[in-house]
Amino acid sequence: MLRGIGCLILCVYVLVYDLITTPSSWQESLNFVLIAGAYCLGSWLLLRQAYAKFKKSDIALFFLVTDLLLWLFAIYRTGGDRSFLFFLGIVRVADQAYTTFKRVLVFAHLTVIAYALLILYLVVIEGRPVDLRLEFLKMLFIYGANMYLAITSRPADVLRKRSRHAAREARRLNWQLIRNSKQLEEARIRAEAANQAKSEFLANMSHEIRTPMNAILGMTELALASKLTPEQQRYLTTVQSSANTLLQVLDDILDFSKIEAGKLDIHPSSFNLRDTLNETLEMLSPRAIEKNIELACKISNRMPEQLVGDSNRLRQILLNLVGNAIKFTDAGEVFVTVERDGEASSEAILTHFVVTDTGIGIPSDKQRVIFDSFVQADGSMTRRYGGTGLGLAICSQLVQLMGGRIWVDSQVGRGSSFHFTACFAAMQAPAGEQKPAEKTVRKAERSLHVLLAEDNEVNQQLASELLQTRGHSVRIAQNGVEVLAALAVERFDAILMDVQMPQMDGFQATAIIREKEKATGGHIPIVAITGYAMKGDRQRCFDAGMDAYLSKPIRSQELFEILEHCASVNSLQKTYLAPLLLDNE
Repeated sequence: MLRGIGCLILCVYVLVYDLITTPSSWQESLNFVLIAGAYCLGSWLLLRQAYAKFKKSDIALFFLVTDLLLWLFAIYRTGGDRSFLFFLGIVRVADQAYTTFKRVLVFAHLTVIAYALLILYLVVIEGRPVDLRLEFLKMLFIYGANMYLAITSRPADVLRKRSRHAAREARRLNWQLIRNSKQLEEARIRAEAANQAKSEFLANMSHEIRTPMNAILGMTELALASKLTPEQQRYLTTVQSSANTLLQVLDDILDFSKIEAGKLDIHPSSFNLRDTLNETLEMLSPRAIEKNIELACKISNRMPEQLVGDSNRLRQILLNLVGNAIKFTDAGEVFVTVERDGEASSEAILTHFVVTDTGIGIPSDKQRVIFDSFVQADGSMTRRYGGTGLGLAICSQLVQLMGGRIWVDSQVGRGSSFHFTACFAAMQAPAGEQKPAEKTVRKAERSLHVLLAEDNEVNQQLASELLQTRGHSVRIAQNGVEVLAALAVERFDAILMDVQMPQMDGFQATAIIREKEKATGGHIPIVAITGYAMKGDRQRCFDAGMDAYLSKPIRSQELFEILEHCASVNSLQKTYLAPLLLDNE
């Protein structure tokens, strides 16, 4: 298109020149027009057919050079040395200014040489009288203009190179960013899959360990409540202590998993600080007595009786710190002090706990790293004292969640003092609310008829004996199918539902029961009993329609309280539970 316009302009120049100088030379004018048209048509066809077969730069450069021949012919037809079109060479140099400096420089010399050859042809071949001085000045003018264009195109050429380099670099970085994004996405997917696999593994491990632990602890508790010889009492106490230790290791692993996932929560409620500390130290006192270590506690009079906070997490921290103090102390004492540091805010009490022992102590270079995961002050301690190295790491995270901090002061051979602070809210204890802890199992005020859905024979025996000791009657179902069959022929006050059972699990059975209740209008309390204790398992049970949740191993007092509470709430709504009309299917 542009080439055709350029040829048309040249043809117009030639026609105007012939019209003014030699009006009768229409034949020569027509010949020029035909030559220019044939050149344009031929170059267009050649570009159309061969453009893809040759390098773009090679074929373009070829036509830029051949254009000079047409331009020289136009100069020749409009007077040769007397033509006003001698400046066409400058136009060719100017239209190359957008390319490279090297190409502009080549055309700056090539156009001057081409014009010089035209003058040489006129002088030598045609013998025209040419004013060489004037032509030399023209060529000097053309060359000067060309060099000016070449020099001024140099910065633009540098800028274009930089722009091309920047564009290439941007494309490279963009490609690299896309590649890295894909790699990160693949890594994220792999990490999520690994995290899901880890969560499933921990959940299954929790279930598989807690199920037999439930039987060990429950049967041990029942045996200890019977008449025993001193030697049998000692054996069973050792079994119970070891089982509790194993359970604590499992809880530490699960808590550490929750910390890694950022899912460790605090659940505030009102509690009695002195009772909590007394209960905690009572749990550890047998170990202290066994090692002949004095275990004592002092609580400041400035501390209120009732506080609002997570007493279970506080107990967990104290069990860990005091348990470590007893473990690493061979002689002397372990002393716990509780003081009020001041008010963290208008409604919060900053409480300072100190656990002091006269044990082996911790080197100064190890006092920071002991709060890291899987770290102990000395590797030999693992072999001598045992432990996973997770306890202090979990304590550190719990203390942070409770708005405090934890640190240690220690000297090797003289003992250690573990300090931590926690924020609680004060609450006035209602009169007459405190009740002494019951040490023996008493009969329930109301006897319940309970359906126990459990496939493990040992757990069946344990739960049955616990409930019967409390005065309740029990019927056992091996799976969800037997649960539905039992509900079709008997009335029950509550169901203890294991989640994982063959043929039909607890979730499926619960869903069918709740669906049938929509038609009958009844409601039977269902308490989930499961070895799954990961975060989300409790809510999953509630979402399935269950009324309460118990994780194995089951504590008898917790079982009685939850079961009897659910049954009492349901009895207030209806005096009798309507039987479920289930299909024979």
